[in-house]
Amino acid sequence: MRTQFISKMNKTEAGFHLLMTLSLADGSIQKAESSIILDFLEKSFHEPIEIIKEQAFLRACPTEELINHFTEVAHQFYVMSTEEERNSLISFAMKVVMADKKMEIEENQFIHSLFDAWAID
Repeated sequence: MRTQFISKMNKTEAGFHLLMTLSLADGSIQKAESSIILDFLEKSFHEPIEIIKEQAFLRACPTEELINHFTEVAHQFYVMSTEEERNSLISFAMKVVMADKKMEIEENQFIHSLFDAWAID
């Protein structure tokens, strides 16, 4: 079931949640990662984002709920995006996940969830 919060997200906010959740999947997030992610999103989607509010939400989200949140946001992003936008985001998501030259089990789970949500082979 979709939450009211998720249904009110714009593409920039949804993309931020997806990419930041991928960054959090291995247990930590570096400040440089969030800057790179925000830069990518601002160049790609141009919609407003309240970064502090979005970061606070993600930090407050219980670890065991992250995959559910991620899947819900992935579906919402799919509905409001074009195929080109999804391809751009997934390409960048893979760069985020592989930035440390390895894919952790949790990162793999999230990436597979995204591929399933968007019916990517």
